Amino acid sequence: MSENQRINIIETASEKMRIAGIRSVSIDDICRELGMSKKTFYVYFETKDQLIDALLRRREELMQEDLIKKTKGKTIVELVYGFITLIKNVKDVRQVPALVYDLQKYYPQQLQAHLERLKMVNRTLAAQYLRQGIEEGFFRKDLNIDATARVIAGLHQVMLDKMSHPKSGSSIIQDSKLAIDIFFRGIVSEQGKAEFIQRMKE
Repeated sequence: MSENQRINIIETASEKMRIAGIRSVSIDDICRELGMSKKTFYVYFETKDQLIDALLRRREELMQEDLIKKTKGKTIVELVYGFITLIKNVKDVRQVPALVYDLQKYYPQQLQAHLERLKMVNRTLAAQYLRQGIEEGFFRKDLNIDATARVIAGLHQVMLDKMSHPKSGSSIIQDSKLAIDIFFRGIVSEQGKAEFIQRMKE
């Protein structure tokens, strides 16, 4: 069994499902795209459910790797500035992507497990960045790191839920502004605020 082949199956399925949705893409479609037999496919995944779970786990790995790569060597001021700039360019989501819609409707258990794993990853990374920010003086020294990391992970979960249910409640832009307000009022130190203002002027 080849790990490269396994990843190739996952990535091919992911791309096709991202465009057409999970229900519209069959195992036959994936095998045809890859030029492989269904017998070979079943060596790697016994069911479509197993493939969906592997697909979501692969997305989690890539998201984490990408985040670590983009944040490596940067100060917390630089990271926050980049995040705020990104949020300002966010546009409201009005339509649920086909992949997310199918996950909600046909694979709720896999989706819930995926969201729980993301929550744990977000808490771990948030705690890591909070410690760095405290050392750099950007965050308040009296922060309870674990509790604050849970709050940040919760705010991120709100963003994910908003993208999955775009027509419910307040807009993602409104929620983003609220999250930024909570962040600066409750987490950032006075030194950090001054550093961020200076950064904005550059």
